[in-house]
Amino acid sequence: MNIQDGVENPRQTLRKGTHGEHVRLNQHPMLEGLTKPGYPIARLGFLLSGYFHIYRALELAITSLPVDGFSYASRKKLPWLIQDLEHFGIDPESTGYRPYGPLATPAPIDAAELAGMLYTIEGSTMGGQVISRHLATHLGITPAMGCRFFHAYGDHTATRWNEFEAFLNASLADRQQCERALATAKATFGCIETILDEYHARSE
Repeated sequence: MNIQDGVENPRQTLRKGTHGEHVRLNQHPMLEGLTKPGYPIARLGFLLSGYFHIYRALELAITSLPVDGFSYASRKKLPWLIQDLEHFGIDPESTGYRPYGPLATPAPIDAAELAGMLYTIEGSTMGGQVISRHLATHLGITPAMGCRFFHAYGDHTATRWNEFEAFLNASLADRQQCERALATAKATFGCIETILDEYHARSE
């Protein structure tokens, strides 16, 4: 994408604009110990349950807005979360694992806002590769045994990201579109942080 009206590369715009949210999420008590030995399996169960509910809501919003040039069908994370939860014998719909109330997730209305939501979701697969390796090393949790979600695209992660970035660039052609995408990305980060706060309190 060429810079238009003083707009920098869309990825850099979103990266800079969500830096604070990204740092807070990385330092969240539910996530910060995932790459260290001794992360409690019970807490992992709550983490996956929280992700199940937030991703179900987010992916419903994504699939409700089909756009030209991008398909989310092969990128769905919810089936991976279901697989992991089944491995640990957890029903995310049971009383102890359901959210306390409805989730206030963004509802993108066009490709620009969708790109902002996807930036948050697809970007998380990059960090998931690091988490996946550490879970295998420290806890013996492999993609086939409770770590399918974090493993995500595995060796195809870079390719999948490049495909998404092409959609990002095509969808954010001016400053206004970038600003709307950024607002949706920040709201998506906020929703994830809120659900992690709730499930962290349960895991204590």
